Amino acid sequence: MELKAYSKINVALEVMDEKNGYHMVNNIMLPIDIYDEMKFEYSDDIYVVDDMFKDNIIVKAAKLFFEYTKIKGGVKITLKKNIPFEAGLAGGSTDGANTLVALNEMYNAKLSDNELIELSARLGSDVGFFILNKPALCTGRGEIVNPIDSKLEPINLLLIKVNSGLSTKEVYKNYQYDNISKKANIDNIIKGIKTNNANLIKDNIFNDLATVALKLNKEMNEVFKLLKNNNLNPFVSGSGPTIYLFNPTKDEISKAKELLKNSELFIRECKTSWEKRYLEFCLC
Repeated sequence: MELKAYSKINVALEVMDEKNGYHMVNNIMLPIDIYDEMKFEYSDDIYVVDDMFKDNIIVKAAKLFFEYTKIKGGVKITLKKNIPFEAGLAGGSTDGANTLVALNEMYNAKLSDNELIELSARLGSDVGFFILNKPALCTGRGEIVNPIDSKLEPINLLLIKVNSGLSTKEVYKNYQYDNISKKANIDNIIKGIKTNNANLIKDNIFNDLATVALKLNKEMNEVFKLLKNNNLNPFVSGSGPTIYLFNPTKDEISKAKELLKNSELFIRECKTSWEKRYLEFCLC
């Protein structure tokens, strides 16, 4: 079995006070068509081919699946990594979620979407979002997935990831909730998703972590300011360090690329997308 593990952007990220050691959030995410390619084959063991990560979330997800279902089995996983590392695009989370989805199909476990989402919460706060792979408002610490009935056509994006990293833990550590409700923005974004109104979404995008992330990452801040000072409208995805332009015109894309042409940044045009995830569906 081969499938696409899509990444995401945040179009709303309200971060509130902590509860049981986790910040509560209202987080609207959209899948985008930058994705890792994953191949799953039956095996006696559980392993990722040429695994370069210690304590891999993919292996954790596979072990969790077999422990939860009590199924005796294994899986050989081949991963082609296209989502950049530590980018605020949830590359690890989507790989973990899609491992659960694939194994559920391969071993005919018949776990429901809700069961898979609940299982995903053991792997990470935003893993469950990728089980459904569609626009959703995620609440609680991010593990409660509320899908949005979407009529949204694909929207153009320009992603810009700086080279220097940014610790999600450090961003949250330096964040303080302003106690200002973002309900109006959230309602408008949901309305825009439901009615295919990209401008309504764009006019209401916000990210409570953006100010802290930009303060902590000088390189990211410089790129953000450069775009802003040239009449472009950048946004931060998650806790950074990826910046994106939402629904930019061709001229705006060209302008941004020209401004950054001498840099060695990850710059990629893409679209929002939640097409079928399966590249090849063969349980042989």
